[in-house]
Amino acid sequence: MNRTISSLALAAGMLTAAPALGQHAAPAEPAMQAPSTTPARQEQRPNVLVWMLDDVGFAQLACFGGLVATPNIDRVAAAGLRYTNYHTAPVCSAARASFLTGRMPHSVNLGNHAATARPIPGYNAHLPASAGTIADNLHQAGYATFALGKWDHLLMEEATPAGPFTQWPTHQGFDRFYGFLAADTDNWNPMLVRDQAPVPKPDEPDYHLNDDLADEAIALLDTRKIAEHPRPFFMYWATSTAHAPHHAPKAWIDRYKGQFDMGWDKARETILKQQKARGLVPEIAKLAPRPEGMPAWNTLGAEQKKLYTRQMEVFAASLSYADAQFGRILDALERDGELENTIVVILSDNGASAEGAQNGMFTEGLLGAGRRATLEENMAFYDEWGGPGTFPHYSYGWAVAGNTPFRYFKHATHEGGTRVPLVVAWPKGISARGEVRGQFTHVSDVAPTILEAAGVPLAENVNNVKQSPMEGISFAYSFDDAKAPTAKQAQYVEMYGNKGLWSQGWSIVTSHRLEPWDMFTDRPIVEPWELYNLDKDPGQIDNLADRHPQRVAELSRLFEEQAERYHVNPIGNIGDGLRVSAAEARAEFARRGGEWRYSGPVSAIAGRSSPPVGALGFTMRAALDLPDGAVSGPVFALGGKLGGIALYLREGKPVFALNTLQGKPTEIASGEALPSGRSTIELAFDRPRGPGEAGVTIASGGRVLAQGTVTAETMAALTVHGHFEIGVDNGSPVLAGAKPYVPFPGQISDVVFDFTPTAAK
Repeated sequence: MNRTISSLALAAGMLTAAPALGQHAAPAEPAMQAPSTTPARQEQRPNVLVWMLDDVGFAQLACFGGLVATPNIDRVAAAGLRYTNYHTAPVCSAARASFLTGRMPHSVNLGNHAATARPIPGYNAHLPASAGTIADNLHQAGYATFALGKWDHLLMEEATPAGPFTQWPTHQGFDRFYGFLAADTDNWNPMLVRDQAPVPKPDEPDYHLNDDLADEAIALLDTRKIAEHPRPFFMYWATSTAHAPHHAPKAWIDRYKGQFDMGWDKARETILKQQKARGLVPEIAKLAPRPEGMPAWNTLGAEQKKLYTRQMEVFAASLSYADAQFGRILDALERDGELENTIVVILSDNGASAEGAQNGMFTEGLLGAGRRATLEENMAFYDEWGGPGTFPHYSYGWAVAGNTPFRYFKHATHEGGTRVPLVVAWPKGISARGEVRGQFTHVSDVAPTILEAAGVPLAENVNNVKQSPMEGISFAYSFDDAKAPTAKQAQYVEMYGNKGLWSQGWSIVTSHRLEPWDMFTDRPIVEPWELYNLDKDPGQIDNLADRHPQRVAELSRLFEEQAERYHVNPIGNIGDGLRVSAAEARAEFARRGGEWRYSGPVSAIAGRSSPPVGALGFTMRAALDLPDGAVSGPVFALGGKLGGIALYLREGKPVFALNTLQGKPTEIASGEALPSGRSTIELAFDRPRGPGEAGVTIASGGRVLAQGTVTAETMAALTVHGHFEIGVDNGSPVLAGAKPYVPFPGQISDVVFDFTPTAAK
């Protein structure tokens, strides 16, 4: 893509706070007061570039022994350090909040994922004002601050153009933001926000989000140099790679053809051998056993092997492609002589994801629907896997391989969920090149490490609020001393009832929820502690709890001590958070009296802020004012090609469109066009009539224009991936042949969605 942008246009964009790249958005509010640091001091300070990877396990990068080519990450590792004992929270919201604030996840009320928040300390997903971010601190020290990509540690109902914006990037210390406010997005048709306003993706052929994010990063870095004294920068580049959907250009997928035919068992053996050769794990390390129910590769049928191999080829291509885009940012810094004094940090938010279960998923939408894909369903998408017609996730066997040699995966508090890659380089400030560090480090430690390296003290006040101390511990002491003892004495972890604690090379963990594709776990959290000596048994194979009860008791005491200090108790199931969400949705329904009213077009409405058109029957009416001619465009839409519901005009004729989660489309279309000028349109979606059946009636001015029945599955989880919108259909369009991001050509007003007939049944 490599958009060429003139310096004059960029300068005008910055001076007016208007978005670059030809987009239109409201100006962002300044993140902090003007810095007091002198320009000379600012120029001496290092830049900071952070790439936050998503769902990338310990063994998936080439420089950590993995089988995926990541030459640009390897380039950074060769210029600096690889940390082999780095731990994180085992889910994205918690890890990212901890990274940004330098505090423990539960201390900043993000003990789990924001989508399963509970209204209690530790879990309510409200970052305390006393826990200012690393961006807040660097901004006060004179840094330009930029966030790009994924931002998902806020409540879904706050991820709308209505705000509140207190936990959006531009109110968390960042000057500018360009990305998406969700756990993931479609890389081909993303739901993008610039600063505080939804924007369409650039209209370019072969668009991919990671390419766009690299373009934007380079443009922001270039723009800052217009100033007489360019500020040092802090850039948080947070791709959705390698979280599902695994999307990559076909040419990149083709590069991996046949490279994973050996299967996950042989892959694990190969990776472990490479890890030992590079000193990343001890020579005595053994592979953790396959999780219960995970088949050995040699027991699979030919069709299973074909599908699972394809899934890994696509995953590898998506990660390699992201690496190539990151390399463009490194090249830009090197071109301008800035890479030498840039602290580059590459890390993952949690271990590789097993949410695809055994077969993987052609669309991650099935996860929210509470069911798994069958082999037959997935094979129907084999040729399209990784392209715009899929929203895919790989089989959990590849997640296990991606976490070699550790046990389990994302969501688990075993090493597979929490021990991930960390690469740090700073050519001007770290003399070591291509070395390995084994000190225990934690996600909360990264922010204080960066602040120490940059010579920036923790701010006493942020936004006039006195700040609490960062709870992480800087590991800058290890930069030039491979043998320095670990500064941290103990570190807890907790996730949906899975518990753990590390101390002095030992760990205790529990095995409560080990099927991350099960979104409704709701059983007593009573599992006993397991005990492992990680220095000798990083794969957590030999449970020593019965042999060392006193050590278990001491580590358990430390866990409870930290649980009390950091607001971990009361620990709950993932089902607890989902019940809270359901109760809040019912309360919102009652508050609105079952009606959602809009005066005109809206976009990017997520969560329970949107009307429940994917789950309940309803009637809708709207006033339209149409220009002359046969106009086409969306009246409303939710979702996209793989699960969606919408009402469109097509050449003036109303069309109701429904797509199943498998992408099967159904239309109920009028043969009569609406007249130009003022008219009304009404839609009745009556469900259920029978098993899976819903009745559809389209009317205007009291006359029925079209009627029919459709097979309608519940798609209540669609607002996680596809927003509700009126007058536009951003992202993947629901109606086949429709062009996304194009607003309705006429006027829409007085829109009412009425669900009270459903509530009365």
